[in-house]
Amino acid sequence: LFDISPAAFVPQPKVTSSVVRLVPRLSPEPCERRALEQVAAAAFNQRRKMLRQSLKSLPADPLRLLAAAGVDPTRRAETVPISGFVAMARELTDIRNEK
Repeated sequence: LFDISPAAFVPQPKVTSSVVRLVPRLSPEPCERRALEQVAAAAFNQRRKMLRQSLKSLPADPLRLLAAAGVDPTRRAETVPISGFVAMARELTDIRNEK
């Protein structure tokens, strides 16, 4: 919406701050919340690693999750859209239900 000068803060930061508006979606992507939280936590816990490595802490084969979501295993978490995380969460839920 607008920027805030560094002079507005004490101590004064070396960056300009911005005020933004977040608008929630009317209907969130349907997936199991616990699975989505697990996938996101695993992915962002080791942010600078490729997803094929950072998702190894999950109770499923990372390459299977990534393939089902159509996400390149060499990508990093911060480059994946929300839809990719939702797809991986759905696959994780499906794998749990198979057992």
